[in-house]
Amino acid sequence: MDPGTLCLTEVRQQLRGVKALGDGALAQLPEDAWHTALSPDGNSAAVLVQHLAGNLHSRWAGLRQGYRAGMEAETPDRDRDTEFMEGERSTTELLKLWEGGWGDFLSALDHLRPEDLGAPLTIRGEPYTVLGAVLRASLHASGHVSQLVFLVKTLRRAAWQTLSIPRGGLAAFNAEMERRSR
Repeated sequence: MDPGTLCLTEVRQQLRGVKALGDGALAQLPEDAWHTALSPDGNSAAVLVQHLAGNLHSRWAGLRQGYRAGMEAETPDRDRDTEFMEGERSTTELLKLWEGGWGDFLSALDHLRPEDLGAPLTIRGEPYTVLGAVLRASLHASGHVSQLVFLVKTLRRAAWQTLSIPRGGLAAFNAEMERRSR
C-alpha cells in the first residue's frame, strides 16, 4: 500500500476510535451533569461538545465532498467565543451537534485522496498542507475527547465504566486476544 493511502486508512480508523471513546464517555453522563464543570474556569461536557462540534464543522464541512484548491478551512460565520459559553442546550441538541461535527470531519476524511495530502489548505489564512490540517484536527479532537473522558469519569466516580482495559485486567485481556487470534 502506498504511504498516502496507508496514512489515510490509519487516520480514519484511529479517529473513528477517538469518536467512539467520546461516545462511550457521553453515554455515561447523566442528563443533569452535562452542564457541570469541575472548576469555575473549567468546561462542562456541553461546552466541550459545542466547541469541538463547532471546530470540526467549520474546518471540515467544506471538504465533505473532497479537496478543492484554494479552500479556506475556517467558515466566516463561525463564532468560536460562543462555543465556550454555557447555555441551556438539551442533551439531544448537544448530541446532534456532536454527531454533526464528527460527521463533517469523518466524511471529509473519507473523501480525501492520497494525492490531496500535500496540497495547500489555509486555516484563518495560515498555510498548511491537507495532511498538516488533518493532523492538527486529529490532535485537537483527541485532546478534547480526553478532557471529556476525564470529566465524565470524575463526575461518575464509582459508577464509571471503563472504556479500555480495566485495572488488573491485562492478563484476561491478553488471554482473550490470544484466543481470538487462533
